[in-house]
Amino acid sequence: MSMSTFRTKFFALALGAAALAMPAVAARTPKADSLDEVIRKVQLAQAKTNTLQADFRQEKSLALMAKPEVSTGRFVYSKPNNVLWTYDAPKRVTMLIADGMLTTYYPDLKKAERIEVKRYQDRIFKYMGASGAIDELGAWFNFTFTNTSDKPYYALDLDPKSKTIAKRVRHIRIYIDKTSYLTTQFEYTEGDGDKTRYEFTNVKVNAPVEQSRFTLQLPSSVRVEQMKLQ
Repeated sequence: MSMSTFRTKFFALALGAAALAMPAVAARTPKADSLDEVIRKVQLAQAKTNTLQADFRQEKSLALMAKPEVSTGRFVYSKPNNVLWTYDAPKRVTMLIADGMLTTYYPDLKKAERIEVKRYQDRIFKYMGASGAIDELGAWFNFTFTNTSDKPYYALDLDPKSKTIAKRVRHIRIYIDKTSYLTTQFEYTEGDGDKTRYEFTNVKVNAPVEQSRFTLQLPSSVRVEQMKLQ
């Protein structure tokens, strides 16, 4: 697996979890409904979130495709860094991040891929905790905060400051619910212009999640390939 392919796959998986919370801001008195105040409330909501489950709709707009590719499935997160994406349609795929490994299982193909991701996982999921610093994201991205009074969400746009970052991701947009302060939608545009959008519904916070869900019991007929970054 090439580094660029891995980064694209892992970025999609991890961003779905990391977008649930933004890092803490520096200590100061925030104005009502300002970016600082919203991030503070997001952090408070995140600190109380041990598990999260939701249905998702993924829409990918690719340069070489006439119509967007739509997938649906289920997302499950358990603190500190277990994430499970289960795609039900149009193709069945399971993607699991647990114990420093990313496993992608294709049941219809009787195939699975595994790759060690701990060094990347630790960095991404740093933003799920209160120790994350907005200064670090601010070093890479310019923030634009939008609060439209008649919309049920706040919008946060992240644009890369450097051409190096822009080669991987041109833009990120996060929608934060004004009531729950959780992410309801997010979208990102890759360096080549391909865009992916996620929408979360039927969100359940702190509902019981069996830890066995983060262990894939693969049938003996499944061919498992250990991937290496090149």
